[in-house]
Amino acid sequence: MEFSAVTRTQNLERMGQEIFDLVIIGGGIIGAGVARDATSRGMTVALIDGNDFAFGTSSRSSKLIHGGIRYLENLEFHLVFEALSERRLLFEIAPTLVHPLRFVLPIYEGGRVGMWKLGAGMWLYDALSLFEAPELHERLNRAETMERLPLLRDHGLKGSYAYHDGYMDDDLLVIETLRSAVAFGAVAANFVKAVGAFMDDGKVTAIEAQDVRSGAHLTIRGR
Repeated sequence: MEFSAVTRTQNLERMGQEIFDLVIIGGGIIGAGVARDATSRGMTVALIDGNDFAFGTSSRSSKLIHGGIRYLENLEFHLVFEALSERRLLFEIAPTLVHPLRFVLPIYEGGRVGMWKLGAGMWLYDALSLFEAPELHERLNRAETMERLPLLRDHGLKGSYAYHDGYMDDDLLVIETLRSAVAFGAVAANFVKAVGAFMDDGKVTAIEAQDVRSGAHLTIRGR
């Protein structure tokens, strides 16, 4: 099933005519993910966004796919393991959208975290990833650190640790998720703003929406 600007008019016509199991407001990664999950389970879904897909929170994220290394200090090992497992899955299923990213953490004299403590954390981070990081961590001495990062302040520098996490093409991840939802049967349209709701016996039965481009109003009914 095609998912492009060409089918937008057709999708709007369907939204005004059909009754959907689920109507989703918001075409970021959350809305796209819910649409994909629901349609894959056999539900009929309509999805709208008042701006372009991935325009809101998704476009303003850090883009990082990380395992939550900072949570190690709080001993939240289960959270780190879960995040690293999700990172591994994303590397496997979306290699064109998720890419390795190297970080270097310099250690200075008098710092809150020393070389030994950070080194222990690095080994634990690799272990919780089941040693399936893009690359395992490295310990760099002062000279090696300056060779790789010559713009670092060298005064008091003791060394550093290098490790890998990942980053994503967030807008493409949203679009590919929506494309998958549409392949399952979802009907999606961007630049369609929810402006009201119709109630019956305390329940929402339909959404009043407006096509931002044409100004036309339509009613999207949902169960």
